[in-house]
Amino acid sequence: MEHFIERNRSRTSFEDVSFMFDTDRKVPLELRLPSPDPDPRPSTSYATHVEEIRPARRDTILERCRPISFFLSAWAGSVVFTVVYCLFIYHILIVGDPQIGSWTFDASLTNLLLSILSQLYAMLLVFMSMGLLDSLRWTLAARVERGGTSASSFFQLSPATDWLSVFKFIYGSKFRSLWGLLRLSLPFMGLGFGSILKFQNTFEYHFIVEGPTIDVYAGNIPPDISIIKQIPASYMAGYHDTWAQGLQNYPRYTFPWHIDGCDDNCTVFFLPGGMEIARKIGKSMDASHTLLHGGLFNHVESVSIDRAPGLAAEFRTLGDDFLFELDECTTYVSPREVSDGVQFCLRQVGDSVAVGWRGCPSIPQWAHLCDLTSSWASDMTNLTAKTLMTVYRQNVTTMYARADLAIKHIEATSPPVRVHTSADDTQQIWDRIFVPDGLADMTDRQSINVTIHRLAWKYRTYVEFFPDHNAPVELLSNFMAVPLQFAVTAMQYANSTGKLPEDKQGFPAELITTATGGRSIQKFVSPAWTAWTFIVSAVGVVLITGAGYLWVLTREHPVPRPSGITELDFATKLANGQPVSGEGVAEGTLPDLLRDLKTRDAYTAWTVVRHLKGHRLELTPEVRADGTVDAVNFPVLRMTAKTLGSSTQTSLNGDRGEQRAFI
Repeated sequence: MEHFIERNRSRTSFEDVSFMFDTDRKVPLELRLPSPDPDPRPSTSYATHVEEIRPARRDTILERCRPISFFLSAWAGSVVFTVVYCLFIYHILIVGDPQIGSWTFDASLTNLLLSILSQLYAMLLVFMSMGLLDSLRWTLAARVERGGTSASSFFQLSPATDWLSVFKFIYGSKFRSLWGLLRLSLPFMGLGFGSILKFQNTFEYHFIVEGPTIDVYAGNIPPDISIIKQIPASYMAGYHDTWAQGLQNYPRYTFPWHIDGCDDNCTVFFLPGGMEIARKIGKSMDASHTLLHGGLFNHVESVSIDRAPGLAAEFRTLGDDFLFELDECTTYVSPREVSDGVQFCLRQVGDSVAVGWRGCPSIPQWAHLCDLTSSWASDMTNLTAKTLMTVYRQNVTTMYARADLAIKHIEATSPPVRVHTSADDTQQIWDRIFVPDGLADMTDRQSINVTIHRLAWKYRTYVEFFPDHNAPVELLSNFMAVPLQFAVTAMQYANSTGKLPEDKQGFPAELITTATGGRSIQKFVSPAWTAWTFIVSAVGVVLITGAGYLWVLTREHPVPRPSGITELDFATKLANGQPVSGEGVAEGTLPDLLRDLKTRDAYTAWTVVRHLKGHRLELTPEVRADGTVDAVNFPVLRMTAKTLGSSTQTSLNGDRGEQRAFI
């Protein structure tokens, strides 16, 4: 075994290993430690003292934790932070309740807290992980049985090595030393934890109970054709004419909705009934029993109607290849003195109905020839305004604004269930709107004629003057949704006449629910998968780093005490263990490398990588003044080559092969 003399070097000679210096010499930077007078003790070979190493003493866990106590404190803090923050995320984002005790976290406050806390948490995890990697490199270097660790791995794990140099070390090792990937992943880990909770988030209204709760009839149900027949034709025509223009855009009655499978060629809106239609439970259904009558909800900001039935109307675009047959269409015309007409087509498609319509064109209308339907209502290829309507029933909780009765928010409380929409019932409703029966009076007939004319005029206006506008299909969708929206209103009117049979009187039990007063706030809403990803990742990082620290603490030799200054920690260990030139210095040692690099013009990361290739760094014991060696604390950093020979320093355990060079 080749011997190496341990000796303290003079203060002046330590300048040879300075990593940085000022060329102007204005403020000299001297990376050297104060050195006492030369040690009077006799020179002692390192190899001799290896044989004199005392048995390792049994140190306590506290002593092992002390060198990395700051990083362990950061890890303990991350555990507490993880538990508290993940519980907060679970309650606010997954459960969706912005109230924790007496605290209310509205959207703005939640957004601010998530931004700040996520960034702080990411910084804490990165700092704690960086400390683990730094501790890990010294622990790997202290492995006596494996001769330390490769120089490439050692410097890849160093917090003082920049990104580009880490890449160069990985490439220089031919990708056999990949510890640097852990270093490179830390900024991206911080970026992920700091930003994932802000992905695809929105603000939604949330109801807070602060008022009375009463039992009510509320919600919406499919229309009953037997009840609709009790409604005067003038009422039917007036409702369809009025609401065909903009029902789905009216905030008191409709709300944007989503049904699975509804793509870009499909629209859905929800019809919860409306607060105006709801009634207090009582013997009468007239206006005196509306929710607002009596002033019970005068001093609340919002009213919530809980778990009431509602209807979702889905309208899907039909392609040009879908053509109606002439016998599937009905044309409704007004008297020749009015001369106008509309045509509606209808086909049963499963539980849905396909509908289409058009109005009498301008030229026949000006010539009072709309009653000659063969001139405009026989060519089915010209009927382009068509759609497929599907209806779903679904229970929802609806929040209304007390000031204007507009729908603020709807939350589904049951899955949607498809409702069979009968083409025969739809045809009967159309006939009731456009065809006066034997009991129709002048008001009914005039209302029917006005409705036909107004609908035809709207169709002509959009088709002939705004051909690129999709308004005819939108008008048709609204027209078809009118019976859905006002089915309960028809029931209220029919009950008020006293002409309904006994089994049709009153409200059905499914409309019984509760209305509650309170206020609304906007809450922060994020996809559940982002919250779960954050929680699982956070727990995973804490557990993995905890296991890493446990592995470090259970090694035979504790981590050398750091100062917090990476360059100084490295320099002190190098200074304590470097041999003196001319006294047994082996070729290829780290001091020789540093002196060689200092004399080169090209001092770059690539130069260092090439020179360190194939070398290992090892923490070794220090020879005490009494000639003994501490077998526990290894404060001296030495460099050895992967291939042993007479010019390289040997390890405590003899030869080390190529396969260990990058571990």
